[in-house]
Amino acid sequence: MKRFPKVLLCAFACMLMLGACSDRKYFEPKNTHSASFAMKDTGKEAVAIMRDGITFADGSFLSKKGSGGFKLLEGYHYVTQSARYLLAADDKGDIAIYDRKSGKVLQKKSLKMPLVSAGIRGDRIFYIQQDNIFGIYSITAKKSIVEAKVGRAFAIDTRIANPISLGNLVVVPTLDGKLLVINPLRPRGARGLAIGKEYNPNNIIYLSKIGRFIIAATPRKLISVAPGAMRKYSAAIADVAISGNPIYLLSVGGEIVKLSPGLRVLAKRKFQYARFTTIAVLRGKIYALDRSGALVVLDPTLKRSRIYDIGSVENYAFVSGGRLYKDKEVIELSKLSYELYPGRLRRASSDRQSSR
Repeated sequence: MKRFPKVLLCAFACMLMLGACSDRKYFEPKNTHSASFAMKDTGKEAVAIMRDGITFADGSFLSKKGSGGFKLLEGYHYVTQSARYLLAADDKGDIAIYDRKSGKVLQKKSLKMPLVSAGIRGDRIFYIQQDNIFGIYSITAKKSIVEAKVGRAFAIDTRIANPISLGNLVVVPTLDGKLLVINPLRPRGARGLAIGKEYNPNNIIYLSKIGRFIIAATPRKLISVAPGAMRKYSAAIADVAISGNPIYLLSVGGEIVKLSPGLRVLAKRKFQYARFTTIAVLRGKIYALDRSGALVVLDPTLKRSRIYDIGSVENYAFVSGGRLYKDKEVIELSKLSYELYPGRLRRASSDRQSSR
């Protein structure tokens, strides 16, 4: 039986319910292309799916940057990492801190509740537990130096974002639709920034930065926060990706939207009946995956596209190190393009230049 942490089940169950409607129309593009030349089996079964990582049954794991170099303790799943440390947790409230290079377990600690999200800055771990308890753990001192309940805990989305660093500050998403902005030198003076309405809060499923802008997303809206200003863009959001300055938003309803850091719409494109789940931006190409298995590859203007059939998504889809991992398969994204025969065109161009 698969061991998924309890906090990870809510959103996936909701997606299945939405997909179970018998009168639902599906995305069925007329022209699709085989991606078999870019695919291979991994043979690995995922047991824990987090926003920033996938853990497999054999203890191996993926982060956003690629495959981990060692295996985690049995029962633990990947949460986050820094240049020096890696953090894993189980679904009972225990955490394990590893040396990221050697894979050696440096410390283990038991928390009051299971860990939901975390970020590492220096020797401190900034975390949120299931009951919306915020804490700071000092790896050097081997103890929690701050721990407090910061609001009500509502349904937990599997895609909940991890904290990020912003200059000298740390930004921590809570479970009641807020961002805690913390100065690590004065952590008890944290200030909260409300993202969702108190009576209908949403977990923050995406959190990043572009220069002075904090970019955050809930399942219902995209938010851009800069000193003295907050802007919002409403949509049913499936996923978000940033490449340089542009923001690419993937809507549940089949729309891909390109926005500026201030949330000005730069371009958009609609794919009727698509149920998008995952987006990635790599080397000037945008990849948008529909649950049916249609992988749309677009240019940055969203005008040119090509659709590949990679098979339906039954369990999960996750982009790591330039590859798309789906169920027990991996797709090399660099081999797919919105161009017609991109490899052949590059070779032809190279041949012409060499003949001169």
